Amino acid sequence: MNELPTLLEYFKDHLGFIVKPNVSSFGYQTFFIDLSSLKLRLSHQTPVIWVKNSDVEGIKDYQLLQSLQDVIREQKWGNQTVIVFLDRKGESLLKYTANPLNNMVVIGKDEQDQIQDSRRPTGELIDTVSAQISISLLSPYETTSPVTGSRFFGRELELSRILGNPDTNYLILGIRRIGKTSLLREAERILSDNEDQTRVVYLDCSDLMSTNDYIREVVRRLEPHELPRLELQKYVFYFPNFLERMHLRHKAKLIFILDEIDNLLISQRGNSELFQMLRASSNKGACQYIIAGFREAQREQYLLDSPMFNFAQPIRLNEFTIQQARDLIITPMENLGVRFRNKEDVVGRIYKETAGHPNLIQYYCMILLRQIDQAGVREITPDNLIGIYTDEGFKGHLLSSFMENTRNREKAVVYAALLGSPGKNLLRSFSESIIDASLHKSGIAMKQLDIEEACNLLILAGILHRKDSDYSFTSPVFANVLQHSHDLGYLLNKVKEEGI
Repeated sequence: MNELPTLLEYFKDHLGFIVKPNVSSFGYQTFFIDLSSLKLRLSHQTPVIWVKNSDVEGIKDYQLLQSLQDVIREQKWGNQTVIVFLDRKGESLLKYTANPLNNMVVIGKDEQDQIQDSRRPTGELIDTVSAQISISLLSPYETTSPVTGSRFFGRELELSRILGNPDTNYLILGIRRIGKTSLLREAERILSDNEDQTRVVYLDCSDLMSTNDYIREVVRRLEPHELPRLELQKYVFYFPNFLERMHLRHKAKLIFILDEIDNLLISQRGNSELFQMLRASSNKGACQYIIAGFREAQREQYLLDSPMFNFAQPIRLNEFTIQQARDLIITPMENLGVRFRNKEDVVGRIYKETAGHPNLIQYYCMILLRQIDQAGVREITPDNLIGIYTDEGFKGHLLSSFMENTRNREKAVVYAALLGSPGKNLLRSFSESIIDASLHKSGIAMKQLDIEEACNLLILAGILHRKDSDYSFTSPVFANVLQHSHDLGYLLNKVKEEGI
């Protein structure tokens, strides 16, 4: 390996961090260090630029900054936190990097010595980084995109089950924003990092509407020069042979990770030719399939005449347990040096108000970090939670999650339950008869079996909880926001007009 900065060498040789050399850029040596174990927004390939004394002879600090920014542009590191090891004091350069848009952390010679001499060097490194980068930007919390590596939380058991059983196909089931894509992407990352010849193909199937669409995309990803051959040969003869040839070429199973499978399943009704080919490739040992879906996938797995019946082992992603929620809330916060007053009260309230939904937990944590960033005090108390659900961004996020995970029939049941709850007490339970009476009052006739099925789907979506024959809202915050943000009578009439 190339020569390393002293502190980077210390982290590699004494603390076991993985350090890899990267290309030289504008005369600077660059590296990657794996900081994913810190469970922050620092990846397994956190960029490092080494600025030696010989690199800065005769140039001013603002010129050095311009040079480092060009390195970041050339390497396309603009969306990552970049660590700069400086072989001299770094205070004079810091005045140029101290702004909210900066993504550079400058660690001068004195700070490097302090970290290496510390009894908690990893913690000292985090302190140095978080002193220069806003902790709300360093946190791993993400509510709009899938996450992997250091930002992957709570699904370790499901991940180990997938990785530990290469001869089994899996069907990942769950509502939107529950973490299906993150689980698939993390599995893809780990499987792709293996040093064997395994070929992993991730496909978003949401816009693949036919057998031909699917086969064309697979061929394009694995062997694009064969696309003309596909046009000349019927895929029912070509595709099984193609998969077997690719399997033999890679001398290992092809692993297909198929996300958002529902639309493809709908297109295959009455013609299961595609899934019969996938099943055959799996039975021959050529391919493994890791699939994710929601409604249609859940429905198809139980139908005897469905191509999905007995094809894959189901893994259902539910809301987090209290311990999973605690890890998601506490671990990154404490790594960032955030203190808790009445820690268990804070965790308990967040868990209750989000009903354990990981996406909503992360939204809570993001708001809390923004609050303490603005206050300049790294402490969270139960008082910080007061009024979080009145945040306009949170309310919009909460309601859009509800809209995405429900159809008109389930929406009608929710609106009717809120309108018909005794005294509109959101903590009270309600029965199907209350829902039915409220629907009738709005001129909606729904069969008892349809009400029951809608309630069961709402339970799967984490919106309702059932005890004996009664239901209640899993999250009082959701019910409160919906009731106070919208005219429920109007919403119920609209879904009636649109069709239930």
